[in-house]
Amino acid sequence: MGVLRLGKCVQYIPYPVVSGFMSGIGVIIILLQIYPFLGLPASPGVLAALESFGQAIANAEWAAAGIATLTITVVYLSPRIIKAVPGTLLALLAGTAAAILFKLDIPTIGEIPTGFPELRLSLIGPAEIALILIPALTLAALGALDSLLTSMVADNLTKTHHDSNRELIGQGIGNTVVGIIGGIPGAGATMRTAVNIKSGGRGRLSGVIHGLVLLAILAAFGPYASRIPMAVLAGILITVGIGIIDYRGLRHFRHVPRTDFAVMLAVLLLTVLVDLLQAVAVGMIMASLFFIKRRSIGSTNTTFKAKKAKEEGGGRDRF
Repeated sequence: MGVLRLGKCVQYIPYPVVSGFMSGIGVIIILLQIYPFLGLPASPGVLAALESFGQAIANAEWAAAGIATLTITVVYLSPRIIKAVPGTLLALLAGTAAAILFKLDIPTIGEIPTGFPELRLSLIGPAEIALILIPALTLAALGALDSLLTSMVADNLTKTHHDSNRELIGQGIGNTVVGIIGGIPGAGATMRTAVNIKSGGRGRLSGVIHGLVLLAILAAFGPYASRIPMAVLAGILITVGIGIIDYRGLRHFRHVPRTDFAVMLAVLLLTVLVDLLQAVAVGMIMASLFFIKRRSIGSTNTTFKAKKAKEEGGGRDRF
């Protein structure tokens, strides 16, 4: 898809769809971190988190909530004091240190697998290709859309423009290589991208460092990372969720066409309550129908005015 330059199609996604998608992702991040914030196991989904919110409050570990609150405070206050170090990194260190210092019995990341995976270079025949072809094409399409939407979110956060075709080519190469070591296909991660940007990583080097840090954790530093409390990560992610919501689009709802706001609201709600990709599909269909309606009305008005002007002109000629 990247070689065929199909990535440019993403530029036709209307802003209300992107705005609703961004805000929906932000709301999802916040809602899914409520349980870890309170020291409880993560909720399986947004609806489950909303349905059992009262039960979560009743069973909350307030020590974990205190550590998460400390983490959020450090994220927001540290940039005013120390600008050279990302606030999220300081919050991660401060929250983890506080939990260890006070010997708090709260959930942590736990054991992290270490070592390198084995190479899997077995060949596949026609029967296997026929079996995996349709799922592979489906995953490629979904992964491409997910990555390009993530890139658009990053563009909105950084005020830059990505190269969609390069993104798809890089993703394709990465998924091809990861299959050799038995990995599963991946795509752009909106949540991690937002964390990266909010922490000050806006260039290509940040992606390289991200990969090297994960490699170091797999190679040697897994036991140290395993002691990070889940509440600390929840606090960091909540600040990311708050930051990724498109407040500009929500704030100006009185000044935008009602159809645009309807599209944005529909995408937001569907993103949170149903599915990310389905929300984008519905948003695109709604935006297309509204666009056709506006063009149809505009064309009708133009034809009516032209006809009226012609009649008036003919009347003057006859007079």
